Amino acid sequence: MAGTSIIDLVDGFVATLRRNGVEIDRQAVEAEVGERLADIAERLGVGVHVVLRDYASEDWGRQMALAVVAQIREDHLLDVAPR
Repeated sequence: MAGTSIIDLVDGFVATLRRNGVEIDRQAVEAEVGERLADIAERLGVGVHVVLRDYASEDWGRQMALAVVAQIREDHLLDVAPR
């Protein structure tokens, strides 16, 4: 597995949300991704760089954003039409 970077994960997340009509603050996403990665690293007993290198796929940000969009639609939180 080639791994990825926090920047790539955030880029994928933000871009996917925007493509689906959801605007989000990039800094908030960066903070949340950083916290989630730190939590995963702690649970695995490794550093964040190891999580990024060995466990996080390049597509993870996009996948997480699609899950958020699905939840938004399911809960009718915003007027987000499927694209």
